[in-house]
Amino acid sequence: MSSWRFKDKILLADGLGTTLTGLHAIYASDIEFSIESETDSDELETAHSGASLQVYYGQHVSLNFKTPLAMCGTAGSSPAIAPLLLACGMVQVSTASSVTYTKGQPTKAKCLLRFGSNTHEISEMLGTFSLSLEKGIPRINWQFKGLFSPPIHSAVAPAVDWDRWKRPEVLGVACNSAFKLNDVARTLHKLTIDVGNNVIFDRAINYEEIVLTGHESKAQMTLSADALANFDPFKDVGQVQNFEFTHGTDAGNKVSILGRYQMPVPKYSSLESEQTGYELDGSLVPSGAGYDELTLVFE
Repeated sequence: MSSWRFKDKILLADGLGTTLTGLHAIYASDIEFSIESETDSDELETAHSGASLQVYYGQHVSLNFKTPLAMCGTAGSSPAIAPLLLACGMVQVSTASSVTYTKGQPTKAKCLLRFGSNTHEISEMLGTFSLSLEKGIPRINWQFKGLFSPPIHSAVAPAVDWDRWKRPEVLGVACNSAFKLNDVARTLHKLTIDVGNNVIFDRAINYEEIVLTGHESKAQMTLSADALANFDPFKDVGQVQNFEFTHGTDAGNKVSILGRYQMPVPKYSSLESEQTGYELDGSLVPSGAGYDELTLVFE
């Protein structure tokens, strides 16, 4: 008997065509798996009341989980989250010293998800993600859709190898966490980025596919208030300003997040220190070239 209490769940994932092994294990927590479908009522006319038989079709899968913002380990190497980023419509460009991700065309993934002794294979996966940077370990929340297949029995769980997963350093001054808005250093208390992909299950009579139909990215940040002469977000409303968050001390353990941010109307916020802060909830907007509103760089 398998135990839900002790999280008898294992997730393996990578690009389509990959033979998944323990090397492809995802360092996942808070796994949520649901099978979604459409229904049609039988609607038989009877002489009595009661529920009608339902016909189920169009089954597909939603899969949500969290991971740390895994680092690359070696400058120029892809981080363990690379196949997940690609399936969320990020495009990878590598050099000898860095790996950069910007928005573009998605690369579908597949995964194996084991609940107890039941293993589901999920194919054609596409998704979206959000980053949460506040305290402790930086984390990513992933949301995917994929095509459904019935589970198969797996008596033994695959061996798991976490070599690819390089744990990020805890956010803070000691680990060189820094933030700039419009090229000026600001005191950052929280940064949340939502890529905002619209992922749907598209179905016709002779066609089924997971499709990423577009995206609208957003960012929310909480900053310390300063004298208006030094920082006046009220006069910047509507302007597009660049921000840059950097984190990590050594090569292979550094990440930078860059965004093109349209300044919103600020809201006052009470910080944990009981000082005054600004909460800015705005959009990431591309230039005329497109797909340049968000950039992740691993070094």
